[in-house]
Amino acid sequence: MSLNIGEEYDKKGFVVIKNLIDKKDIQKFSEIAIRHDHKSSANKIVDYFYDYLRFLDFRLYPKYFKFIDLRYLVDSYYLISKSKHKDWKMYMSSIYKKTSNSVSRIDSYISKKSDEDILEWHTDQAFGGATHPPEFFGNASGKVPTENINKLFLHITDVKYKNGAFSYIPYSHKINLAIRELINTQVIKYKPFLLLQDAINLVENEHKDKFLKILDDYEIETFLSNAKNALQNDEEFTIECKAGDAVLFNDFGYHKGTAPKISDRIIFRYFY
Repeated sequence: MSLNIGEEYDKKGFVVIKNLIDKKDIQKFSEIAIRHDHKSSANKIVDYFYDYLRFLDFRLYPKYFKFIDLRYLVDSYYLISKSKHKDWKMYMSSIYKKTSNSVSRIDSYISKKSDEDILEWHTDQAFGGATHPPEFFGNASGKVPTENINKLFLHITDVKYKNGAFSYIPYSHKINLAIRELINTQVIKYKPFLLLQDAINLVENEHKDKFLKILDDYEIETFLSNAKNALQNDEEFTIECKAGDAVLFNDFGYHKGTAPKISDRIIFRYFY
């Protein structure tokens, strides 16, 4: 793949990076995830130190108390070092032409074999679908976030349709940003937009005329068509990857984690 992937990422909201790590690293990442999995929280996520300076900030150690031992520190150092590799940084710099490409979080989680989807179609930073964010989240302004997080999903196991594949609706990050901007400027009243059906209702049934003032008709109709298809059958939007491949995506886009019906799924996430 060409390293000039910034345009594709901006347009679609995601990009696939093949062979970001090699077989030796895949084994190492797998060992780390399994070694620390017993320390995971209720949502099965294990957090690691994400930059070298955190090793020197002892105020942080209580936060990581249940994780920290010598092995954890060594493993965190390894995970940070991989993101500093020149090839890895070249990909990131191709996307982050005007913003920082520093890592703000590293974590891992193991999704056990199951017939249940890992997560349904959703967007991130959406107040968990709360009906009154100021009440439930102490957000006095009622403003919704408009600064997306770019998330790198690094696959440590093979994934495919009906076995843990990540799915993403192309271009949906633009629709979602429009929803946030219209809410924040009080053009439309806040309603939950966490789930894909929420977005369909807002765009098609309630405020299409307002969205047409900031998006063109093609963008809206493409989103609505894709969204409705995705709710019926997500195969078209599944991103099959081999171990060592990564998906970098804008977390405002609507995405889901499909059921790992055949085998466990191991993921590492790097937030930017």
